[in-house]
Amino acid sequence: MSNLSTTVAVYDSLPSAEKDWGDLEEAASMHSIDLADAALVQRDDSTGEVTSLRRQEHHGWGKGAVAGAVVGLIFPPSIVAGAVVGGVGGGLIGRISRSFDRGDIKEFGEAMDRGETAIVAVSTYDSVGEVERLLSGASHKLSRGEMSAAEVQTAMDAKELNP
Repeated sequence: MSNLSTTVAVYDSLPSAEKDWGDLEEAASMHSIDLADAALVQRDDSTGEVTSLRRQEHHGWGKGAVAGAVVGLIFPPSIVAGAVVGGVGGGLIGRISRSFDRGDIKEFGEAMDRGETAIVAVSTYDSVGEVERLLSGASHKLSRGEMSAAEVQTAMDAKELNP
């Protein structure tokens, strides 16, 4: 099983994010990229709360769980709507957090100001360049956190996700 990497792409407008979301989904369905998981999230301008607009899983990873865990790692629980992290267990967030340093987490969080939209894409490390190319409408992109896919899968298999 390959290692996974996370790409966060931040957008100034929802239509730009939705266009890139469609391109990402198409590439994943055609197997041009090896996308494990993805989420399209938006930060509300008035409350600052992070909400999920769309979630997608590929290759049996489980309904946005991995991307949701990344969002749960980046933002304080007080501003993340339950729909974003869904059934993510603390063990999965803990395993993913080992692949990031504090600077990465801070940079991800600061990149997404109030009112902005972001795509969180978790792909195999080999697909990162193509994922970044597909997210061309983003005003800011970061790819970080190579993590062991086997370790993430073990956390999910251990039912560290809520039913």
